[in-house]
Amino acid sequence: MVYDGKPSKGCGNCRSRKIRCDQARPACWECTRTNRECSGYRDELSLMFRDQSESVRRKARSSQSSSASTTGSLRRQGPARPGRTAFHRQNVVSSSMTSFSEGTEVYFGSDHENQFLTRQLRQSPRETHPNTGLSRQEAICFFLQSHAIPGTSLMTDSLTTFLMQSGGSSGQRAIQSSIVAVASAMLSRVQNVTSLRQTARQEYGSALKMVNEALANTDEAKTNQTLGAVVLLSLYEIVISRAPQGIESWTNHISGAAALLEYRGLGQLLTEAGVRLFLHLRYQIIISCLQRDVRVPGSLLETAKLDMIPQVKDALGNKLITIIGNLANLRADIHTTANSNPQEVLTAACAIEADLIAWLVTLPPDFTYSSHTLMPLDRAFERRCHGIRPLNNEYHLYPDIWAPSCWNHYRCARILVSEIILSHAHKLSNGSATSLSEDFRLHCKSLRSTIRRLGADICRSVPFHLGACNSEVLPETPILPPESYLGGLMLLWPLFIAGIIEGPKHPQRRWVIQCLKTIGHSWGLDQALAEMDLLTVDPGMFCSAERYGEAADVMSGLSGVLQFSIFHVPYYGLSALKEYQAIRASSA
Repeated sequence: MVYDGKPSKGCGNCRSRKIRCDQARPACWECTRTNRECSGYRDELSLMFRDQSESVRRKARSSQSSSASTTGSLRRQGPARPGRTAFHRQNVVSSSMTSFSEGTEVYFGSDHENQFLTRQLRQSPRETHPNTGLSRQEAICFFLQSHAIPGTSLMTDSLTTFLMQSGGSSGQRAIQSSIVAVASAMLSRVQNVTSLRQTARQEYGSALKMVNEALANTDEAKTNQTLGAVVLLSLYEIVISRAPQGIESWTNHISGAAALLEYRGLGQLLTEAGVRLFLHLRYQIIISCLQRDVRVPGSLLETAKLDMIPQVKDALGNKLITIIGNLANLRADIHTTANSNPQEVLTAACAIEADLIAWLVTLPPDFTYSSHTLMPLDRAFERRCHGIRPLNNEYHLYPDIWAPSCWNHYRCARILVSEIILSHAHKLSNGSATSLSEDFRLHCKSLRSTIRRLGADICRSVPFHLGACNSEVLPETPILPPESYLGGLMLLWPLFIAGIIEGPKHPQRRWVIQCLKTIGHSWGLDQALAEMDLLTVDPGMFCSAERYGEAADVMSGLSGVLQFSIFHVPYYGLSALKEYQAIRASSA
């Protein structure tokens, strides 16, 4: 195999026209702009290496007699001059894979380097064949490269030592197979390679088997490797899950991880790696509970009181996720009618809103972001953002990749708690026994603009997440590289919330749908496409005048037929969406 250098990544049209291609999927910007049919992209790995085995064989046969005579001469004369040795070494190395038998001795000279090359040639295989698949090592390297952001690694204590090793414990083998499954699944969708999909399914099955073996061992079940494997299996479901069954599988993995956290106890917080893994998983569990309207396990919220996070940013995130956990519990209580008194719900929601505002006040100055406006003719920025132009040409710049993610968690929580306040304030105002103060009525009116402002801010964070603000724009900011998948993963939940605020025909809803489509295809994350499917049919947060009163946007013919909002319909409530589709079809 001969390395031919880095080939052009552009599509066939851009290569023939000798212009720069932005490599967007399913069609690049230049082909879209000129109404050309984009021919797609070549397999970069297969172009970088050419199989020259037959060519080497011909050269070896033609030079066999001269090589033998030269070898005999070298044996008699001893060390050769440097120039002749280097020339002869080049000829022998080029034909070593095909022309030498295992017993052949080759002498390049007396120096240690030549002796090493001689031993290597004796141990080389007779023939080589092109590798069309993805090795485990390549998959692991791809995963580590695309997820290598400080503070997000799940296995920091032993990541550099055990991932590439063969064998090992059940937990170690499980995490290896999980990484290969995730990487293969991502690449199979981005590059549209069917063989990688089969590899991903096989590795996923192997990882499940190894996890079960690890869970059968009391000590192995408590290791970071086993828990990390479960987290990665949930990530696999995010990559491949567009159907409801896959979403349920993601929920099952998260529930299993929650049970593991309970089983591991406080001992998991004795190491930095254990704390990092716990914090990452606790966030996933709480968001899952928030989406499904179920209560958060009490132990997860209790650990927030422990003094285990000395860093300022991590402590701020710990405080915020605790508030979000309280919000998830409130939504669960409302959903199960355990707390059906509007006054009590309103009091609890206002307390959570006050906690969120207090959290916002405690942010340090270096945590802030700046707002910018994109120039109309700046196409380079759009290419760096994978073909997505900022909504209304406005975007934010943040100090690091952690900051916009934390800000978006806050924005989503404010939107959800404001929705609860609006709906229950309207319900309470309709009662004859209780009346709302004028100040509170004014506050409720302002919540509508607050919700829309927060949704727009989520949209303004998208270019930074997707790597558009590179070093040319912000030299001192450690942002994500364009090939990283973390930006897309971090945006899934916030984009869904930002998209569900407005109605289906609103420009912001359409822009969010386009973002999710790009993330789904370019990043290979099918859950983004599942969210896109939901947003194409959801009527929006303020669809019911009966529910929101003056804050509602009345949709003609629908407001009295179907009470529909993020509060009523938990995340991925597909049965309700089908009901909405049926009503919409019958009324058309």
